[in-house]
Amino acid sequence: MIGSSSYGQKATSHPKLYATKSDKASIVAKIKNEAWAKASWENLLSTIDPHVNRHVEDPEWIVSRLAMYWKDGAHFTQCYIKNQNWDYGEGNAPLPTVRLPGMRTWNDYINVPLEDRIPYNESGDLLGISRSSADKTPVLIPYKETGHMIRANNMEILTLAEQAAFAYYVTEDEKYAEFSSDILWTWLLGTYYMEPPLDPKKSTKGPGGYEPGGIMGGYYDYEVIHDDRQMPTAIAYDFLYDYLNENPHEHLKAINKTPADVAGVVFKRFIDIGLIRGGKKGNWNVNRYKNVLGSMLVLESNDFYEDGKGKEFYIPFYTEKSSDYCAALPEIMDYYNTTTGLWPESPGYASSMIPLVLEMGVKLYKSGINTLAGNPIISKAALANLGWLDARGNLVVFGDMRGGPANISSFESLLTYATWEGDTETAEKMATVIRKNIASGQYDRNMSNWQGIVLNQPLQGSGSDLPFHKAAYSPFHKHIIMRNGNDENNGLMFTLYGGKYQSHLAENGLAMQFYGKGWALAPDASAYESYWSSDAGYHRGGITGSNTIVPGYGKGDITINAMDPAVDITNGFYNTSETSQNVSFADVSGGEKRRLVAMIRTSETSGYYVDVFRSDQADNDYIHHNLGNTITLKNASNKALNLENVDDLGVKYDDNYKFFKNQRKVNYSEDFNATWDINSVSPALHVNMWMMGQNNRALYSVDAPPTTLRSDITPGQVNKSPDTTPTLIIRQNGINGAKNPFVSVFESYETGEKSIKTIEKIKTSEHFVSIAVNSKNSTQYILNAADSQVYQTPQDIEFQGTFAVVSEENNAFQYLYLGKGKYIQKGDLKIEAVNDTVTAELKIENGKYFYSSNQPVLIQLKKGKSKTYPTGQHIEIK
Repeated sequence: MIGSSSYGQKATSHPKLYATKSDKASIVAKIKNEAWAKASWENLLSTIDPHVNRHVEDPEWIVSRLAMYWKDGAHFTQCYIKNQNWDYGEGNAPLPTVRLPGMRTWNDYINVPLEDRIPYNESGDLLGISRSSADKTPVLIPYKETGHMIRANNMEILTLAEQAAFAYYVTEDEKYAEFSSDILWTWLLGTYYMEPPLDPKKSTKGPGGYEPGGIMGGYYDYEVIHDDRQMPTAIAYDFLYDYLNENPHEHLKAINKTPADVAGVVFKRFIDIGLIRGGKKGNWNVNRYKNVLGSMLVLESNDFYEDGKGKEFYIPFYTEKSSDYCAALPEIMDYYNTTTGLWPESPGYASSMIPLVLEMGVKLYKSGINTLAGNPIISKAALANLGWLDARGNLVVFGDMRGGPANISSFESLLTYATWEGDTETAEKMATVIRKNIASGQYDRNMSNWQGIVLNQPLQGSGSDLPFHKAAYSPFHKHIIMRNGNDENNGLMFTLYGGKYQSHLAENGLAMQFYGKGWALAPDASAYESYWSSDAGYHRGGITGSNTIVPGYGKGDITINAMDPAVDITNGFYNTSETSQNVSFADVSGGEKRRLVAMIRTSETSGYYVDVFRSDQADNDYIHHNLGNTITLKNASNKALNLENVDDLGVKYDDNYKFFKNQRKVNYSEDFNATWDINSVSPALHVNMWMMGQNNRALYSVDAPPTTLRSDITPGQVNKSPDTTPTLIIRQNGINGAKNPFVSVFESYETGEKSIKTIEKIKTSEHFVSIAVNSKNSTQYILNAADSQVYQTPQDIEFQGTFAVVSEENNAFQYLYLGKGKYIQKGDLKIEAVNDTVTAELKIENGKYFYSSNQPVLIQLKKGKSKTYPTGQHIEIK
């Protein structure tokens, strides 16, 4: 039903959502005096001025490109949903009404540029360009198959109206107001006459309309989280308020309404429906509030409306009042893990939640409501997101996400709030984070949006170097990150994690990724278009898109057998101590599988990764995806292996094997090398994989689906859609993969910079593996055992434990490292546990011996007896 005319008190002053009339002078001064604000303002004008200037002579051009029910006699007022998609419409409003998207789901297409879109489009069929195809010729997409194209079309135009409204606020030039108001009135009145869609058979888990329940969002969308066109329109309405009253749309006279009457009906309907739809937990809940909060804040006071429901009535539904359908802020913050500060979903979703909470907090602060005070978990959660970042500042990719830079808006919001509150310490900390991201090229403050111009504050302090942590572990996500250094060129990093179903995480087995030159060189696949895409199972939910072993463990509890640096999960997300500057490792079990990944640094600029993967079953496929334009397989003597084309992979352990194409095969049981070359950058970047031989082996080189849809997370955009990803499958059948594990060494390097010279097997048995890695100036003897037996090697090494490294530099002792073991001995040098097990290192620096240990430890030096030393880090032995 269409609402009644205004009632009670006079409307309050506008604008009020982001800025008031009295704020204008300081904003203008900021644009004049702050270089980043001036650059951002000029960028905004360069975006909108071509459209605004054209509008002066051709006011129909931009309005005609809105997706509306333009056809005379078919200005639908009621739409119907069937099978979660648009079915039909009925009714005929006196004005064109807003077109509902034709489908809930995505498609493969994006809109053609505004200039090429069909004006006054009566059919709703849209010209689209394929995302995945190399052919970018526009094709006509039927209305019912347009996916998000209608959403994107109207959001793009409404955002221009929002930006122009702000430009009018700053300049008072009415050409901006005319442009913005013409778009706003078309949308506002076109929405005013529409009732929310109905879903008679409840395909969206509810009947729609005004009935509670289900996911269908409101007027304009199927999901409450996508019902966001109210956001730019609430902002434009707020900045244009006086202009709209001075220049009312001619239709208002016919219906005897004021702008506030019409806006009140529209925005309150969005709010009312938004609060009874969607999930109460998770990102849906937060995104729902993100959409409706601006609509709440631009309303008048309660007594302005006949039903008594104004700004003061609605705001508590976010700040304090939970219901059967939505969880208010106190419950949202309870959703965060108080120990880690992490949100319980994949990083792509988790990292976007706290920025929204902070942005809403800043908006409410402007309205005199402080939701950020006394809520320490908010800043903790913002800083916890730093733990998901690699050296380049990109989010690690696992679960439902595509990676890319972190959202810096949370730190901008905290800087703004701290500045307003006079909290210099927090302001300087946030400024440091922002400067770090500017320095790394992940954030450009000169490209701030208009909200940034209004809210962002000068950067306080002078620091730009953030401390990094060598290890991070979240038990909920079953995810470990280990780092050695944090610069793009020389930092080492790997992730190791188990599988989890739901929470936007994936059944990815015991998966591993490693980094080089700041890039995830052995990535999880994330090039799916949407959850409904035919390849979504491969990319976001399937085990075959990860680096793991199939068949077997895909999801479920994991056990950390050993890990160094260790994380005390009762106190935080990060390690607080470290044993070695050169060695980090994690040994994890899940189901019948056990995987140890170690990171070994050999110089300031070189290092490598060791992977020992056990699988307690007879038949196993080890799958490794790596970035590269090409892959080459060679034997241990560097002679190319002769692979033959085959029709398929034979055994298919997962339905998503169907995405592996161009299969080439060779039966090979000896040690071998695989090299991936990334030639799309200069100097070229390479990854070499050495794998120890085993019986009953077949090697398959296959073309896997693209790695990503993004242009910024692979070097030179290698393996970006539609390009395939060169992938290696090592099949080992009829031989137990726990007693005969997959043992690999990975090194990344630029052309001419390879450090490893040779790798060789030393000794193996059912539960023991030892190899020697010879680099330019050093050799590491690496030992791993899955039991508690004592093992000896021909190099006069004796070992009992989980993991150990004996390193020699220029043929002389460099260090002994023992990871959760009883002892490691090389000649006369020995580390031994006093009690059960110990993680410790003994090293020599400038002729002096130093040790680190997490427990009391026995150490034997040359020609000496063992002596007990206390727990400590980098302590000189005198």
